[in-house]
Amino acid sequence: MEFRKLIGFGRNSYVVSMPKSWVNKNNLKKGDMISVSEGDEEIVLVPNSFQNRPGEARESIIETTNKDLDMIKAEIISSYLNNYDSIRVNLEGLQHDVMEIKSIVMNLAGLEIMEQTSRSIVAKDIVNLEEINLIKIIRRIDVIVRGMISDTMSCLNKACPVYSIVQRDADINRLYYLGYRAIKRALKNPRVAKLFKLTPWQLYSCKMVMLRLEKIADRQKRIARYLQESDMDAQTTKELTALYGKMNEAFLEAMKAFYNNDKATGLRMDMSNKERTRMCDEFLKNTIARSIKKKHSIEHYVALAKIAENLKAMSTS
Repeated sequence: MEFRKLIGFGRNSYVVSMPKSWVNKNNLKKGDMISVSEGDEEIVLVPNSFQNRPGEARESIIETTNKDLDMIKAEIISSYLNNYDSIRVNLEGLQHDVMEIKSIVMNLAGLEIMEQTSRSIVAKDIVNLEEINLIKIIRRIDVIVRGMISDTMSCLNKACPVYSIVQRDADINRLYYLGYRAIKRALKNPRVAKLFKLTPWQLYSCKMVMLRLEKIADRQKRIARYLQESDMDAQTTKELTALYGKMNEAFLEAMKAFYNNDKATGLRMDMSNKERTRMCDEFLKNTIARSIKKKHSIEHYVALAKIAENLKAMSTS
């Protein structure tokens, strides 16, 4: 950080000298125009030439030699989250995995395959992140998560739409990645942040809320699967239904606090996490004590433990 002295200039103006390194970096000269944007406690200076010139396209090239699909998927998603304009995947020796690679690309919002040969796949980003509404993305994710919680609770009555729950988790991942990209762009570019009308702290809050929602969605997917592996009696089902209901109420209250910027309620919900954790531990303890008498399978006990673990994570993720 550099410090500059404020210099009086005439009766109504003040002058601050600009760092020569910044002037040279932006190819500025005497007489060039600079846009000035005022914030609450800051002033952002942007060269007009920067605003008017098109951004330089950035391409990520992913080599696939000696890499498995999981590694390739991680590299594609990393390139996407780092806002590359195009992603080229070279297919050396992976021609038989083309459909899987295309599926990875098509599950990333705004990324379209523009070119495909026997040697490579090229995908380009066609989304204007500056037109993204982060709050709308969060509300959309929230609606999907609420539906997933409701459907997972229906699994307690053996009417379990596991496939539907898994598909919606994939939808949430798409939205989460899109929102993450927009936030990352805004944090790097004050002009984009201004378009979003969000402060850096609000951008960070949006990122954390999206992350929590994405993790809660993951928990629903896992709980639904473990419920199918358990063999719960009527009493256990009744207790778990009541516990799940309390977890859902806490989730709804927390989201309401976020939308209303209600810090007091948000703090109260955070402080009550320990009690919900204790309730999950108590449920598991009582359920296992009853189940031992009936000599259930090992898979049943593992499923019960995993269900309790994922329920706790709904509050602590």
